[in-house]
Amino acid sequence: MKYLYSILIFSSALLITTTACNPQAEKVSKEKVSKEKVSEEKCCEHHATKTKAEADTTTRIHKASCRCGNLTATYEGPVPERRTLCHCNSCQSRTGTAFSIQARFPRDKVTIEGESSTWTFPNDEGPEVTYRSCDSGGATYHFCPTCGTTVYWDIAAAPEIVGIALGTLTDPSFPAPVISAFEAYGHPWAMTAGELEAIRLEYDELKEKLQELEQKKKIN
Repeated sequence: MKYLYSILIFSSALLITTTACNPQAEKVSKEKVSKEKVSEEKCCEHHATKTKAEADTTTRIHKASCRCGNLTATYEGPVPERRTLCHCNSCQSRTGTAFSIQARFPRDKVTIEGESSTWTFPNDEGPEVTYRSCDSGGATYHFCPTCGTTVYWDIAAAPEIVGIALGTLTDPSFPAPVISAFEAYGHPWAMTAGELEAIRLEYDELKEKLQELEQKKKIN
């Protein structure tokens, strides 16, 4: 027993001596513990944020509208979970830009007001469709007969759902998409739009810039 006790004392002394003689090892050990702690804190923070987002069932009112205001879709309920940024060819054609942002809302919580014209895809009219898209399963789009804005659509495979174009909410505080779909059809620059070397101007600044360019043309 005394022999075992002596070994334990010797091992502890050796460990203390080694650490004292090698401050670099002690520093690395402390850094490792510190990094592990930070990583654990970040993980917990991410989990808490995710849990909070998933548990957010606060009822809010969001109103989608066409440009002239004659066709609206008002939703009352929590933020929908399925929010998509879609790069498919159909969305590019419908919006006239590189992608669309949209969300799926429960039909029983959406109130539609105003008249709409409709167009269904796919259909027997026009050229044969050779690509896959987010509406390959069938959708009927509702757009304003006056200004032409597509506000919402019916989804054939999910009649209990209403798709709404998030741009018609004109609400920059609406949560970001959680899905990026059909990226194979997307414009490469659209994947990293924030990194574009572009002049970023507000309306007044843009107006001044155009006037400046116009003045230079006159001088030349």
